[in-house]
Amino acid sequence: MAQNFFGEPEFYSSSQIRDYCNRARLALRPLHNELHISAEELQAVLKHVSSANPQVFGLDSRFRAKLVAKHMHHAADAIEVATVSIVRCYASFRQHYVKPMSERDKSPQRRQFDFDA
Repeated sequence: MAQNFFGEPEFYSSSQIRDYCNRARLALRPLHNELHISAEELQAVLKHVSSANPQVFGLDSRFRAKLVAKHMHHAADAIEVATVSIVRCYASFRQHYVKPMSERDKSPQRRQFDFDA
């Protein structure tokens, strides 16, 4: 069964949409930072692994460490894209739904048709 990391997704009001997007953003942001830092730590550890070819003075170890850590950097970048997309989702909701609805409420009301029997 799937786990709801950001809470139950109920989208029946603008505040529920805002709260859900905010919870998702706040949960993903630390993960992005942790992955970037972990990638740097991984690269720092792996570059000190003994070289397979001592004639290149450890350059191959540094190169391989960078290749391995790059995958974790890509994962962190993907989390960053997800975080930015969540922020854009809420901004788009405000632009396409909240703003037009508030402008509609400011327009003069039409006279309501009254059914007389």
